[in-house]
Amino acid sequence: MTPNRPGLQPKCITDNKTIHKNVKLSRRYQRVEWCVAKYPPCALVGGGPSMKVNLDLLREWPGDVFAVNDTAGYLSDNGVPCYIFSVDSTKVLFKIGPLVKGAYFASRVDREQFKRFKRADVRTFHMLEDIPVNKGDIEGGATGVCRAPHLFLKIGYKSIYFFGCDGSFYDFTHVTGKSEAALQNMMIVQAGGVDYLTNAAFVIQCTYLGEAMRKHPQFLINASSGLLPAMIANWDTWEVVAIRDDLRSQYAAQGDGRWTVDYDMREHNIWRPEVSHASS
Repeated sequence: MTPNRPGLQPKCITDNKTIHKNVKLSRRYQRVEWCVAKYPPCALVGGGPSMKVNLDLLREWPGDVFAVNDTAGYLSDNGVPCYIFSVDSTKVLFKIGPLVKGAYFASRVDREQFKRFKRADVRTFHMLEDIPVNKGDIEGGATGVCRAPHLFLKIGYKSIYFFGCDGSFYDFTHVTGKSEAALQNMMIVQAGGVDYLTNAAFVIQCTYLGEAMRKHPQFLINASSGLLPAMIANWDTWEVVAIRDDLRSQYAAQGDGRWTVDYDMREHNIWRPEVSHASS
């Protein structure tokens, strides 16, 4: 039987005019340089619940650590030197701290984020879709985590370890604090007999990253718990078993009548961070 998987299409929430303005303002900052296998493996750290159990490992990481958005501030607060990494155009200032050594920003990132660092400590890159054909740099999926494989391998890191990119949550969505966006378009994904509380954006991210890891295991290494490793281990059978009303109404408006049975979380085996373990 074909697994029940909705067609999900990501949509950028920043208008093209704002993106082009930000790209123009970023020109004064130094671009990243490309190399081949020049640097030891780096760590890419998201804010997923499993990241907490790897703080000791990250404090002793022998290479560079890149933290997605607000995760940089959390790592700094917990004694982990890092660089902030973002492709987001939000005007809300990311959380940083004294151990954040610099920034790797897409040129579409808002100028106010750049201004918090010395110019010499910032490197920029272009998203493929933000620059005319054949001049953009980095392709990939809909989130910063999905752009990391192309970016950091092209910079010259021998491989990338992904921490805190769980793609699922339970009592909190991110170690950095509550995210209202994460509570939109929520769904339950079942994989390997476990149900994972997640949302449409995380499913898109896990699908992209999981496929990339399956194709290139020597370069992209999972060190996260939750939905991401479950998807990889159950690639042909994972499926969506429930969706929240806000998302279900969108499908119903298009004539898609799936997910009509009420789902009671108390009756299912729901993944919880506190009873999971980090991948090695």
